[in-house]
Amino acid sequence: MRHSLWVLLAIIALTSQALAGSTADATGTSEPAATESVRTAAPAVSQVYRISSGDILSITTWGDDHFTLDCQVNGQGSISFLELGDVPVAGMTCSEAKDRLEQGLRAYLKRPHVAVAVKQYGVPGTSVYVLGEVGKPGVYPIASTGGVMEALAAAGGPTLNASGQITVLKARTGEFRTIGLIKAASTTKLSPEAGLEPGDVVMVDRKKEADEPGRYSVIGEVPTPGMFDMPVTAPVYVLDAMQKAGMLTTNPGETPGMHTSVLDELSRTADFEHCLLTRGKVVIPLNLTALLRGDASQNLVLQSGDVITVPRRAVITVYAMGEVKTPGRQMLPPNSTVLDLLNSVNGVMPSAKLEDAALVRIVNGKPVSVPVDLDRLLKKADPKNNPQLQEADVLFVPSRVARDRNSLLDWVPYVPYWLHGW
Repeated sequence: MRHSLWVLLAIIALTSQALAGSTADATGTSEPAATESVRTAAPAVSQVYRISSGDILSITTWGDDHFTLDCQVNGQGSISFLELGDVPVAGMTCSEAKDRLEQGLRAYLKRPHVAVAVKQYGVPGTSVYVLGEVGKPGVYPIASTGGVMEALAAAGGPTLNASGQITVLKARTGEFRTIGLIKAASTTKLSPEAGLEPGDVVMVDRKKEADEPGRYSVIGEVPTPGMFDMPVTAPVYVLDAMQKAGMLTTNPGETPGMHTSVLDELSRTADFEHCLLTRGKVVIPLNLTALLRGDASQNLVLQSGDVITVPRRAVITVYAMGEVKTPGRQMLPPNSTVLDLLNSVNGVMPSAKLEDAALVRIVNGKPVSVPVDLDRLLKKADPKNNPQLQEADVLFVPSRVARDRNSLLDWVPYVPYWLHGW
């Protein structure tokens, strides 16, 4: 019965695509075959997903490589698209963004044909977690009107080991809802049980078998979220789950023999102090920082069905340019200072002209320069030269050596590009 149901849903989806194609032919508006192949390759969810700030869009203009590129949606909901300038796209579907770009490109191309796809979803809070007995467990974007069946379809559908029950953990209220798979698929109107909101967790239950291994899940700000099997012969602890989720691995450093823990990178975005262990309808606070410092009370024994959630930490995005060791974008906790930013980029170069550093800050849409004497900050710990950072601040450290771009005025024109994701 369950297999037949999914076959029926697949037939309906294919029939809808065929009808859409025939409608286009009837109206006389046809596009190159290459455009159709791109649409077919894109996830089905992109047809209903609304573009958000931080998303990276892949834009293909057939027959003109100049207008083919990847663009990131900035905080104002626009993309900077070559001759068209800033084009508002936030809140649109990919199809609507395609129409807007084609309309603008008619001033430069005779018959522009554009394809728009979401290459990377950039804003947290627009996705749901789909775990358990599905083809591809993971994190998937969800439309504001999306439901359980849409999430299951994006995750490859239930496996043969799936039971007829689906459990939804509501992120906003923390409550659990149970819905039957057949009911979710057969209803014509989205019921409150089948509706989803960003951050919800959809768990497809497994058939009950006495000899099957238990499973637990780790989701949130971890390198490899997912569901993991529990060994039959030994208990599984929270520390084991951290290892499985890729949190205790190391990355090679620049210096031979030196390695950087993944935890160092995760600590900028993950809130280890306020993790949660969800066990049925019981939620247990979990402090992973205390665990790594030796607090054995946090190293709980896991049970089958447990879900460990590592939440995202509130962060600000700032930049360091010029004579610093690792220039570029940095994600720091709120209330961070210039000194915190210098530590994050591993300090300054020997050629840095410390006394002439400056902080570029966007005020009312325009860049404003704030002098920062790093020489006094580093040598005398002068608090006046250690201001608190704000979102999108850029610290510029000039060089004592003559170069093509060695003054703040040379770099100010590049501020909009930093804000777009450099």
